[in-house]
Amino acid sequence: MFRSVNLLRLKHGQEVLTELAGYCQQKGISSAIILGIIGSLERVKFGTAPKDGKWGWDYDEYEGHLSILSGQGSLSVYQGEKIFHIHMCLLDPLKPGEIIGGHLEEGIVWATVEIYIGELPYQLEREFDPEVGLTELRTT
Repeated sequence: MFRSVNLLRLKHGQEVLTELAGYCQQKGISSAIILGIIGSLERVKFGTAPKDGKWGWDYDEYEGHLSILSGQGSLSVYQGEKIFHIHMCLLDPLKPGEIIGGHLEEGIVWATVEIYIGELPYQLEREFDPEVGLTELRTT
């Protein structure tokens, strides 16, 4: 199913999407499933469904010693540009029982982050959906 499975380990202060993009560029990966992400973040910005119920994005930002409970997504191409689509759930140990999450826009590593990348033998592509105003993964 996968051409390869890769592990990227990030250290304190690194930005998740920047490092992931650089790693995939270096390895020549343009189509992948992000199988899992574990570790911790000190700062994160999520895109979330708009609170007014309209199409588009709202953004929420959090800081602290945030544990990553889960993270997964994809790497695809839209008009020649690589697009990461990653969703993540986090827990702030100072707020037990509260889970935060959304579409990862930015994440700064606190202690460490491990990202498991399943490179695909075919190209995932995105297409623009004018009704929603976003790109969506093309399905066959």
